[in-house]
Amino acid sequence: MKRICLVPVLAGIALLSVGCASEPTDALNAAKAALESAKASGAADYAPSALAAADSAASALDAELKAQNEKFALTRSYTKAAELAAAAKTAADEAAAAAVTGKEQMKAEATTLIAGVRGSVDSAKAILAKAPKGKGAAADLEAMNADVAGVETALGEMDAAMSAGNFKDAKVKAEAAQATLDKVVADVQAAIDAKGKR
Repeated sequence: MKRICLVPVLAGIALLSVGCASEPTDALNAAKAALESAKASGAADYAPSALAAADSAASALDAELKAQNEKFALTRSYTKAAELAAAAKTAADEAAAAAVTGKEQMKAEATTLIAGVRGSVDSAKAILAKAPKGKGAAADLEAMNADVAGVETALGEMDAAMSAGNFKDAKVKAEAAQATLDKVVADVQAAIDAKGKR
């Protein structure tokens, strides 16, 4: 008789031990660490689409964890959460790798652009020396010379950004500097052409 009464109790204990699933802590921690590593490697600047995919995978994981945590303890299952954690870690690892590749590519692009800016400074100075000097041109020439001087100052900032590994910042500065120099050269050339037609 006593055996029959213990069977339901033992069955209930077994059900509780099987039914109370726990979060896949190791997988969650690995996914979180991989995402933090991707961000630290510069993925936001050098691999934004890969980082967005990793963030999206992490959001899906968070949503699944929230859904499971809101369920009654006996009905929770973290199987999908474990799969999503593995997917989030993979996406974050891919973002970190893409950041390394993207950073090297950005470094090469910035290096090329900065070299181009240095050459363009010399070209701008040369054409400014040939600029027509006449009534009303002094203020324009002074402004253009100031623009070229500003680019020369910015070259030091670009070099500092490159040395610090801020290749995106260096590239942005180089593109802006090149646009400034191109405008100076175009404006002076237009003035030279206009004077030649008179």
